[in-house]
Amino acid sequence: MKNNSTNNNFIEYIISEESKGLRLDQAISKEYDQYSRSLIQKWIKKEKILLNGKITKAKEILNINDKVTIFPEENINPEIIIPEDIEININYEDDDILVIDKNSGLVVHPAESVKKGTIANGLVFKYPELVNLPRSGLIHRLDKDTSGLLIIAKNLKSFTVLTKILQERKIFKQYVAFVHGQVMKNDIISKPISRHRTNRKKMSVNIDGKEAITEYEVIKNFSSCTKLRINLITGRTHQIRVHMSYLGYPLVGDQTYGINSNKLGDQNSSIKNFPRQALHAQKIKFDHPITGELIALESELPKDILNLEKEIIQNE
Repeated sequence: MKNNSTNNNFIEYIISEESKGLRLDQAISKEYDQYSRSLIQKWIKKEKILLNGKITKAKEILNINDKVTIFPEENINPEIIIPEDIEININYEDDDILVIDKNSGLVVHPAESVKKGTIANGLVFKYPELVNLPRSGLIHRLDKDTSGLLIIAKNLKSFTVLTKILQERKIFKQYVAFVHGQVMKNDIISKPISRHRTNRKKMSVNIDGKEAITEYEVIKNFSSCTKLRINLITGRTHQIRVHMSYLGYPLVGDQTYGINSNKLGDQNSSIKNFPRQALHAQKIKFDHPITGELIALESELPKDILNLEKEIIQNE
């Protein structure tokens, strides 16, 4: 995808090589996972999505340089999300947007295997109007066991603008992580990522994958791990976890891409037994979708990561 429009009422982009040959609905859901496939198909039927300026069908096959135009609208028949009184930690809120501090252990949005207990369930309980927005207003995601800042739109205009600037890489997202091993220099890794070829629940570095760029900076070296500051230039699924594992520095506590605790030898128990990936979305910065004001927010490190660092220092 390339050349996104900046109009606040619609999203417009040009099909690139990686989307050539896909159906229209497949290509849009691939680029904008905020929109469910069923919602995209509804919009196509309602003539809210155009291909090269013309009414089209979901099954239309795309070519390079085709122009897709999307006019988002509120869900007429929204997906059923059961409201639940789940604690939502608010970092920032106004009439148009909401930024929350997600606890680890919470799934962001319902899926086939998880219908309850998600951030979205809690959001529609506290803000019932969000049921009419795609993905309950959620602009991006964090993995279940990653903590930190998440942006939510409270109305369709904000959702459209924020979706667009996310795609244009104009939302700054910075994380703090603890990784195994000693990272000796600041660097950038640019390696494409796609679904793992044999384990479909995992992602992997793959030459045929989507562009993925991660910038990392050493905060402090310890004897058996490193505290990093990580900036996401792109936002692929599991990107930080996949890239750091590929480099040989998997995240402490990562049950999917990490090191089996039985192979950690004499490392201190706080590192061996940390129950989730030691990753926290600490800072976020973006232009407000309505006012244009710069929004710069920070989240404190959660207690479990603070305790991890304290125990690492004590065992040095």
